Amino acid sequence: MPRPRPAVVPVAGVVRELAALRPRILAALGRVLASGRVVRGPSIERFEREWGRFLGVRHVVLAHSGTSALAAALAGAGVGLGDEVLVPALTFPGTAEAVLAVGAVPVAVDVAPDTLLLDVPAALRAVGPRTRAVVPVHLYGQVHPELPRLARALRRRGVMVIEDACQAHGALAPGVRPAQWSAAAVYSFYPTKNLGTVGEAGAVATDDDELAGRLRALRDHGSTGGAAHAGFGVNLWPGQLEAAILSVKLPRLRGWNEARRRMARRYDRALAGGSAVHPVVNVTGEGHVFHQYVVRCAARDELRRRLAAGGIETAVYYPRTLLELPGLGPRLRRRGPCPNAAAAAREVVSLPVHPWLTAAERRRCVEVVGEAARALDPAAR
Repeated sequence: MPRPRPAVVPVAGVVRELAALRPRILAALGRVLASGRVVRGPSIERFEREWGRFLGVRHVVLAHSGTSALAAALAGAGVGLGDEVLVPALTFPGTAEAVLAVGAVPVAVDVAPDTLLLDVPAALRAVGPRTRAVVPVHLYGQVHPELPRLARALRRRGVMVIEDACQAHGALAPGVRPAQWSAAAVYSFYPTKNLGTVGEAGAVATDDDELAGRLRALRDHGSTGGAAHAGFGVNLWPGQLEAAILSVKLPRLRGWNEARRRMARRYDRALAGGSAVHPVVNVTGEGHVFHQYVVRCAARDELRRRLAAGGIETAVYYPRTLLELPGLGPRLRRRGPCPNAAAAAREVVSLPVHPWLTAAERRRCVEVVGEAARALDPAAR
């Protein structure tokens, strides 16, 4: 008889997380519903304060998604029609879509070959007379360690930095905290994030009082204080229900991030010394929060097949660069080749790393990943 297939270890833990927190979440939602204020109310204000304290920033302005929060940050900082904004070629499409939403033009820049974060020398070479901003992405949960260097060099050219921290909840790098070297840091609270809600929500974190004021007006049809519709704005409000859920989860974020780090260290040990499968380089140590644990493998399809046979679910973030996306690539500019991003898009694989893995699943993941890596390694044959 054929051997039964093992139960699948999920690459994301949303179902388990919601089940574990169900009583607290339902209680929080019940309080919002009982109040009758499901929009623009105290749950939003409360989480803005909590997230600001957690990050160590003066202001947090919630929005209804990470993409809209990034667009709002760009617009609030004065980026607009005809301006250019540099973005890494390997990132979620929303990074470039937010630039297009404000009438600016995204310029794709290559990533570093080891960390897959924005290549700083390439970005500085790509700065042109119309460059208004650069958006480094803290990809997979790792803060860009060269942010101070990048920000100083750009400041001399009159170019601002806005961080895409949508995958980096609680992430740090030496000498870097959110919005310290930038106009703002932007977050997404999509359900699969390290800190997520059940729908959509995002936030802009900033120490700039004036920018925060403009963002609040932009979020509310241009209204400022008692002056209704005094300027231009749109509706970027998240719901009260989403904010209430985030307040339930936030006290657990540090523990969840540490669980991700522990699992990442287990993978690191299992893959040490191999040549066929190797992790994306972590240069921030304990500051990395591993929204994704990502490995690279030239034989990606075969690696995924072997892991699936062992009951390990995987994912690919991202299988194509921004320049290779049919609906987005033609809208982007480039000032140089992006070979590192293109190579990574053909090789990256995300493994289960979320804090809801059982002890048995953690052991199985490490065992199956190690076996697959050795089977694909020519030196081990």
